[in-house]
Amino acid sequence: MEMRNSTNIFLICLLLFLSVFSVASSTLSGYTYADVNSKPVLQSPSNHPIYSKYDFSNTEEVFNLGTQPFFSPTGLITETMKRDIILHNALSESGIKARFFPFLKGSDVNLFLRRGDIDAGIGGDMPTITAAAAMDITVTSLIQQGFTSVIARHPMLIRELKGCKIGYAKGSNAHYALLRALASDGLDEAHVHLIPMEVDNMPEALIAGDIDAFSAWEPTPSITLKNYPNTTVIHRYISSGFMYFTKTFSEEHPEVVRQILSAEVRALKWLRSSRSNLLLASRWSLQAGKALTKRKTMLTVEQGAYLAISDIIGSSSAPLIPRRDLSLEGPLRAEFQLLQAIGKIPSAVGWEAVYNSFDLEIMSDVLTNSRNYNINKYNYRIE
Repeated sequence: MEMRNSTNIFLICLLLFLSVFSVASSTLSGYTYADVNSKPVLQSPSNHPIYSKYDFSNTEEVFNLGTQPFFSPTGLITETMKRDIILHNALSESGIKARFFPFLKGSDVNLFLRRGDIDAGIGGDMPTITAAAAMDITVTSLIQQGFTSVIARHPMLIRELKGCKIGYAKGSNAHYALLRALASDGLDEAHVHLIPMEVDNMPEALIAGDIDAFSAWEPTPSITLKNYPNTTVIHRYISSGFMYFTKTFSEEHPEVVRQILSAEVRALKWLRSSRSNLLLASRWSLQAGKALTKRKTMLTVEQGAYLAISDIIGSSSAPLIPRRDLSLEGPLRAEFQLLQAIGKIPSAVGWEAVYNSFDLEIMSDVLTNSRNYNINKYNYRIE
């Protein structure tokens, strides 16, 4: 199992292998895989079959957070935060109403963050770095730390992916894991056929033979392994997820940001405090995923809870961003350089711009003043 520590030797080899990234929406054997970052959607997001129904009504009296129900276990955390009466009461005193909007992946979150429709979002390593390089944001906390996986229909070596069709979500942490896996065995994008698609479509496309493998974050790999026992994991990589705000919002509403972060800490504590809480939040998350796609998630409540325990919820530590991850030798800088190599970040953008987007002090302030932010008190709307 490959762990996340990057080395300079690996990075040099990886950059030599990578070519300029090119992607378009694809239709395969009756499956239509729409990419929200494709040109028509960028020109008019109102055309999107899901997001066109969202009424953001973004004003000074509203805080909009972009979530990802299919990004395990962030779905459990944000669904718990959504029901946090302490949070909503605290924001109400400031004249602000918090609203939560679900998205399919981090690049979708970034699109609407850039448009000004939402004030904050949840994203993996790659979407967070991309957002930090493209706009002024404040990255405040860790919200996920677990595996992404490359899944194939049968056991095979990475080198055997040469010539194969591989499903992936553009610009995601699973995208990075896939490129890293290919480079580790002497392959690059020119040796495979990368097929952009929504993560929830990947298992069916794999079994139908429309793709030979895919790279995704949890819970999609576990769902696939459960429902199709012949499928197998051929590569794993540890990645992180973050919560981030537009810099304008974080500077104009510093106390609101702290209240939201305190809700994240509260949610983690509440989820860790009992199995019944964890199972309830898992049910909420699965319901949110079904509501988003109008398709039943093939994961049980118990399996969703198990995956959450295997991730950040199973840790006893606070959701602080590790300083070592931001070092010159750390994984985030390695991913930043990869994004530049594939053309996702302009070469003129320096690492310092991304580095300066991470604020490690806000969460530390919340934890230091835990009594003021009620992080040890729970009051959730139970449905």
